[in-house]
Amino acid sequence: MAVALAIEMGFLGLTFATTISSFSWRRVSVLAPPLLLVAGGGLGGLTASLLASSPVMHVGLIAFGVAALLFLVTEELLLEAHSGGSEEHIWWVDMQFFIGFYLSILFQKYVDA
Repeated sequence: MAVALAIEMGFLGLTFATTISSFSWRRVSVLAPPLLLVAGGGLGGLTASLLASSPVMHVGLIAFGVAALLFLVTEELLLEAHSGGSEEHIWWVDMQFFIGFYLSILFQKYVDA
């Protein structure tokens, strides 16, 4: 999985570099995304380590991250994948995704018990 992600990020970086090669402010636009990514990762790691002593806050932080990821998947990626040229929002695709996620949580909870 890590190798696949590294390959994907490599191609994403290559695409980004070729896109901004025509800009005059190339140096800032090349350095800003990696620096922001490192800073965000450091801030997230610091926040998670500070909240590790409080299980309720740590679970809240993880739940926020999962909810943000689910929102991104349903509202951006699935909508774009199913658009087919139309801008109409298909509500039942989102509903099926969230129901499936909820059922997988329930299944894991009751199987482990």
